[in-house]
Amino acid sequence: MKKKLLLFITVGFLLISQTFAQQKTITGKVTSTEDGLPIPGVSVKIKGTSTVVQTANNGGYSIKANENDVLVFSYVSMITQEKTVGSTTTLDVAMVPDSKALSEVVVTALGIKQQKRSLGYATQDIKAADITNTNQSNVLNALKGKASGVQITSSGGAAGSGTRVQIRGINSLNPSADNQPLFVVDGIPISNSTDLIGINSDNFQNPNRAGDINPEDIETMTILKGPAASVLYGLRAANGAIIITTKSGKSGKPSFNFKSSVSFDDVTKTPPIQTTYGNGNGGAYVPSVNSWGPKIESGIPVYNPYDVFFKTGHQTQNSFTFSGGNDNATYFTSISNSEQKGVVPNSDYGKTSIRLSGTLKASEKFKFEGSANYINSGGKNPRTGITSGTIFYLMRHTNTVNPADYLNPDGTEKTYNASIQNPFYFTENAFLKDNVNRVIGNLGAEFKANDWLTFNYKAGIDNYTDFRQIYNEKGLLISTLGSMTEQRISYSEVNSNFYARASKQFGEKWFVNFLLGHSYTHINRTNLSLNGAQAVVPNVESINNYNVYTTLTYPGKKNIIGIFGDLNVSYDNTVFLSVTGRNDWSSTLPQSNRSFFYPSTSLSYVFTETLGLQQNDVFNFGKLRLSYAEVGKDADPYQIGEYYSTLAAFDGVSGVRRDIKIGSESLRPERTKGLEVGGEFHFFKSRLTLDANYAILNSIDQIVPVPISYASGYDIFVTNAGKIRNKSLEFLLTATVVKSDDFKWDVSANWSRTKGRVLSMPPGVNEIQFNPESPWVKQIIKTGGRPGDWYGWPYTRVTDQNSEYNGQLVIGADGYPIIPQPLSNNYLIGNAYPDWTGGLGSTLAYKGITFSFMFNFRRGGDVFDIPKTQRFSTGIGAETQIRDTQVIFKGVKNIGTPEAPIYAPNDKQVVIDQLFYANSFPYKLAPENNGFQDASWIRLQNVSLSYELPKSWLNKSFIKSASISATANNLWLSTPFIGFDPEASAYGAGSNSVGYVGTGVPTTRSIFLGLNVNF
Repeated sequence: MKKKLLLFITVGFLLISQTFAQQKTITGKVTSTEDGLPIPGVSVKIKGTSTVVQTANNGGYSIKANENDVLVFSYVSMITQEKTVGSTTTLDVAMVPDSKALSEVVVTALGIKQQKRSLGYATQDIKAADITNTNQSNVLNALKGKASGVQITSSGGAAGSGTRVQIRGINSLNPSADNQPLFVVDGIPISNSTDLIGINSDNFQNPNRAGDINPEDIETMTILKGPAASVLYGLRAANGAIIITTKSGKSGKPSFNFKSSVSFDDVTKTPPIQTTYGNGNGGAYVPSVNSWGPKIESGIPVYNPYDVFFKTGHQTQNSFTFSGGNDNATYFTSISNSEQKGVVPNSDYGKTSIRLSGTLKASEKFKFEGSANYINSGGKNPRTGITSGTIFYLMRHTNTVNPADYLNPDGTEKTYNASIQNPFYFTENAFLKDNVNRVIGNLGAEFKANDWLTFNYKAGIDNYTDFRQIYNEKGLLISTLGSMTEQRISYSEVNSNFYARASKQFGEKWFVNFLLGHSYTHINRTNLSLNGAQAVVPNVESINNYNVYTTLTYPGKKNIIGIFGDLNVSYDNTVFLSVTGRNDWSSTLPQSNRSFFYPSTSLSYVFTETLGLQQNDVFNFGKLRLSYAEVGKDADPYQIGEYYSTLAAFDGVSGVRRDIKIGSESLRPERTKGLEVGGEFHFFKSRLTLDANYAILNSIDQIVPVPISYASGYDIFVTNAGKIRNKSLEFLLTATVVKSDDFKWDVSANWSRTKGRVLSMPPGVNEIQFNPESPWVKQIIKTGGRPGDWYGWPYTRVTDQNSEYNGQLVIGADGYPIIPQPLSNNYLIGNAYPDWTGGLGSTLAYKGITFSFMFNFRRGGDVFDIPKTQRFSTGIGAETQIRDTQVIFKGVKNIGTPEAPIYAPNDKQVVIDQLFYANSFPYKLAPENNGFQDASWIRLQNVSLSYELPKSWLNKSFIKSASISATANNLWLSTPFIGFDPEASAYGAGSNSVGYVGTGVPTTRSIFLGLNVNF
């Protein structure tokens, strides 16, 4: 028995010894086949066991395994690989990017790539194909309908017109504040100024500077929506940030790409006109701008002024890229050119971009990268405006006079009424020409001290000069003696960013990443204008052709210094905690308040890892996220204390004038505090994904201009006061409905709603008129109200809940609806912002054929259609077809007393005539009557069809691949709005004046034919 026991122990010992003898330490490095760079955080697991490790920052790993064990390498953005342990102790793996999961890696602040699963805040990634497939020359227009919680508004269809973007509502009560996000290209901020001519200018539809970026250069655009996402960029990202990552060269053979397209553009929508009554007033013919004359007799031609004036525009786009490299160096070069002929006569816009970029791996520790982008853009656009301008004169044109017949034999303007200009003549003689030269560049270096410590430095510059000429010919109504302005806007921004990043794995499950950095920003902006008046010789476009000159200059400098830190801790690639802090010093604030600190923290938890659902066929990924953050916002330059300016000499004596605006010497930065909760859920092996988010943003210490008594010697005092809250709810749904070798069908949908509320106002201030004054409308902010609130005078209605007539119109003794008195009182009548917005898109690919579309939805929101008042008063609008008719307004009359009303159905007949339509200032502010309309819409934002030529057709040529395409933008629109497209803003892309529409060049639909060749 003892011998058997001894034999059993001996054999067992030998087996155990043999087992341990076979176990060995396997080491290796995991890299990406895409760029050869190491991949940290890759899970390396022995198949069939619980033994698992993660790769370090240098991609290295170490694990104990037996020969013939299978190691499973998995990473969220890569195709999972299995490798069998052999006789060697080194096992390197090159992982292939998973095209389906590429969106799981996003570019965040400072250009740092992070796993999306680790983020505790909401972001949205837009890929290159989603941008370039639209053929939009302005990259912001390519985002329409795609991004939840982001409102993108075009300023119209003028050639080169700008676009405004706003994330999660208005954060500043100051009417002139910037409420748009920060734009960052390859880790360096750039300007997105629109450079309006005047405050809230409606004169021209100027481009926004982010539109200078060549869409063909963009690899991805990441939208950082909340303060937690953008806090590392500091106060300039208080409204969120849009991170643009440009394309770079890849290791391998040189790659060439040529893309070309041409478009046909026409105006999307025009107001309907009446064609029954012609020129005149009161039913009688008189030479007039009005169409209130007699009925048009048979044989008299009728003209639709919109059809006659707007023409078919064209865009041509050509781009060429050349890229390549090897394991140590890569390069990327692009040249692009676009030319646009506008739908309005005498309008055009062009843009040329040249970009060079490259990377150099000097050693295993040193890496350098840099890029340089030169852009030249500009063109000619007509003057627009709410009280004068091309569209203003067009919409006042009568229907029996051909607007295209506008010149006398001697070249002078044909005039049939002295109160308006012919729109053709005005377009040719009142316009803006601009020429922008811009350079964007950066240079960076990275030093890897060891496997866990990296130092990174990058400096960048954004410099542009915008030279403008604004010309008004002699004899125009807006400039009887002629005028001209030469304006030179210079902008220079220098950014310097340095950070040290330490990444360390502790044990098998803990991973820590710590970042500490410093940034410096210097902005210098100047605006110099020379204005000439009283032209000497007509038709001479030279600033030397004038008798009277005035000069104006507006300098502006700003310096921002910041230090920041970011600590990220993850456990088992399942729980992720991030803590961030930043301190800024701004030169535009008082010295005592120049320094301010703001923190953020976020937490995300991938609970499906804990529940072991990763391979579940129904629910394979679920993540919850929570974040809280604060971010500051400083003042514009020269807002503190008193400022003086010199005056032009009079009779040889110069002067100095004190500004009538004074700023508080204790001004503090604005602060936005954001709380965000959300989740991400994947179903059916990630074939169906849902991202949901709810955010609350409180903006306090608003920097606002407050009216004060003239007795103080000033009229405006800039101080801190007021609080505004925005609540946002966002959903993003994606699905792969069908996926086979030959056919794939993807669907995406998003929905979002943002509601703002003013919680408090500056002491002693009851209201702030947020948008420009006009003779028709008021947009006012009050405590308890919302940004975008419209105020006017609604028709009086019965308000007795117990009355059977409750809610009906009250008709006056004259038979017309009653307007409340006195008119000094304002009543809330609507809001300019939509109740919700959304998008629905789909892509179907069958072999070489790809078809995609994107619908854009807007529900609610009242906009003020400025031209409608003109269409009523001139009688050109189709609404005025009903005229000189006896009607009875539906409503009730008061047969009692004002104190004790008794209501009965109205039975008084009245005449609907010219006087009624043109009547009265009060009626124009009644939402039931003139300007206010519901701007809801369903829009086919984009549709595209492309065909990739079979490779068998190209086998014997130097062409690798080729495709042809047809693309349409803004192809179809359904809306209850009567007028032009309600999207186009009257005050331009750089203005906070939301909801005013109708006086700029209307938006267009575009159909592109394109060719794309790789060789």
